Amino acid sequence: MYKENTADGVATSVLAGLGWLFDSFVINIYALALPFIALSFHAKPLALGFVASLFLFGYTIGTIGFGILTDYLGRKRTLSLSIAGYAIITALTAFSSSIAMLGAMRFLTGVGGGGELPVGATFTAEMWPAKRRGWGIALMYVGYPLGYLLAIGLTALVIHPVGWRGVFGIALIPGVLIWAVRKLLKESPRFEAIQKRLAMAREERQRVGAREVFKTRESRRHLLMGVLIYIPLAYCYYALSVFLPTYMKTVLHLSYGSVLIDLTWLTLSYIVLVMIIGWLSDLVGRRPLAIICALVAGIGGILMFSTPSPAAFMAIGLVAYPAWVGLTWTLGITYISEIFPTAIRGSGFGLSVGFGRITSIFAPLIAGALATTMGLGGAFKIAALVWILYIIGFSVGRETKGLTLEQIEEQEMHDLHRTAVEKRA
Repeated sequence: MYKENTADGVATSVLAGLGWLFDSFVINIYALALPFIALSFHAKPLALGFVASLFLFGYTIGTIGFGILTDYLGRKRTLSLSIAGYAIITALTAFSSSIAMLGAMRFLTGVGGGGELPVGATFTAEMWPAKRRGWGIALMYVGYPLGYLLAIGLTALVIHPVGWRGVFGIALIPGVLIWAVRKLLKESPRFEAIQKRLAMAREERQRVGAREVFKTRESRRHLLMGVLIYIPLAYCYYALSVFLPTYMKTVLHLSYGSVLIDLTWLTLSYIVLVMIIGWLSDLVGRRPLAIICALVAGIGGILMFSTPSPAAFMAIGLVAYPAWVGLTWTLGITYISEIFPTAIRGSGFGLSVGFGRITSIFAPLIAGALATTMGLGGAFKIAALVWILYIIGFSVGRETKGLTLEQIEEQEMHDLHRTAVEKRA
């Protein structure tokens, strides 16, 4: 059995987190540049929401595909394929000549970007000691808000002098740099060990991959839990992120510069609280904290989008926003990456996230449609109710804090054996 150490865990979290940082950058530059893209193509909210949904459709395909691929090719190689692909496509998006072409490029970007989360989370979970694994996932995940800050900063510097196309074109630079740095990663010893074991048994194709996730009652149960957890994570995030800058500009009547400043403060709060919640999850447990964070996200979100006051919006948002887009995500990612066996961890994670993300494909479209009748604030408050599914997903699972991945797997095998005995009896 692989003996984890904190040094390897930190290296993996940081290097996997760099890819997650770039993923965040690629996702969020579209929302930040949306007012300028709308002017460039004379596009209405419904068309812009459709483009966002095309990205999410590609993202869903990439999440499932790369998740399965990582159980065959390995964590390191699959990460490199993912980031190389969507870095190039993001830069090419700058040459879009129509809203249709923009949509096609965002779809392809999503396919490549979809690999970052299932592969990065799987990789990170396998490299950290059991007592610090929650914090290790948080360290990886903090790359996401840092990527958002990079998107805010670069957009603020570039969009006025060179336009939204320049923002997308420059994306190639950090993409290439991060791809090069990722070469320093070593392959997951757990993945290598399982591959040797399966090779000796000549079972490479029978014991890994998507089909294996559906073979046992426990794996199917874990998949259902993962989907229940990820539906609100994906739907709520994308319903919010695409239109939040527009909401702050049109409803709260903030200037574009003020929007970027307020988003920076919200994101800084998000970074601090994600690291705290990751640390607490190793002490208190994943499940109780996840349920509390979902309640804060739902109730806080409703309050946040019920006030016309920018000051009140920010006061509530400094806690509610991190819960909505970060704390719930960190705990959900940690938990889903722990509950599947090593041989199918990437496939199980990818399918959980991919199936849960199907609803997010329609999130921008639904939010855009609801906004026409009840305003963006009303659309966001409807999204806040979806956190109920997240609470259900965690409620039916068992606690994983402090357990090695092998111990969690042994518990699953014990449950399968007990079920078999009960059936025979």
